[in-house]
Amino acid sequence: MERWLSEKAKVLSGSESEDFAIFARKRLANRVFKEREKDKSLGEKQIIVTSITSLEIQSRTNKRIAVKAVLRYKDQRFNSKGEKVSETIIPSLGVQYILGREKNIWQLVDYISGI
Repeated sequence: MERWLSEKAKVLSGSESEDFAIFARKRLANRVFKEREKDKSLGEKQIIVTSITSLEIQSRTNKRIAVKAVLRYKDQRFNSKGEKVSETIIPSLGVQYILGREKNIWQLVDYISGI
């Protein structure tokens, strides 16, 4: 999950990212790339800083794990001139992450923010 958060932040800031396929399903990676393309078309970028403050396993099987994480979250959106156009700070954001296993590889399948 930490890797997901850091790679997602890299992409949305306009930096290159590693291959999401190692730790997240393609559908999630595509969501991030589409968001970046939208920002790029507007001449904007996002700087996102997150940290996981707590983690609790909600359910577990041999092919699926549901986890509730609490994050500290901050994002800033900048225009093409480098001017800050918005900022969001959430000191305690609940997010449910769903991990799935295919063969012997665990990947992030989905997440729901604000729970």
